[in-house]
Amino acid sequence: MSLMNEIQALRAEIDARARSAQQERTASSPATPSVAEGADTQAGLESFVKTVDETLAEFSEDIGKYPHLAALAALGVGLAVGVVIGRQLR
Repeated sequence: MSLMNEIQALRAEIDARARSAQQERTASSPATPSVAEGADTQAGLESFVKTVDETLAEFSEDIGKYPHLAALAALGVGLAVGVVIGRQLR
């Protein structure tokens, strides 16, 4: 068996294991989150948004003086919200 054949055989084995692991994950995870999980997610997201609002209010004078700071703050908030929502959807 040549090195190329061994690599192809290993790749096929890795792909097969990845597919079976993916099928096991989809079979074991619930299709829809429960009501309690949804309420917890909503409460966590609301508290996060409240914290962001308080922080931006605290720095509102500096943000008004420095437009670049405002753009960076918006980018940071958007990124943080994206990460939080992305983790909740997994």
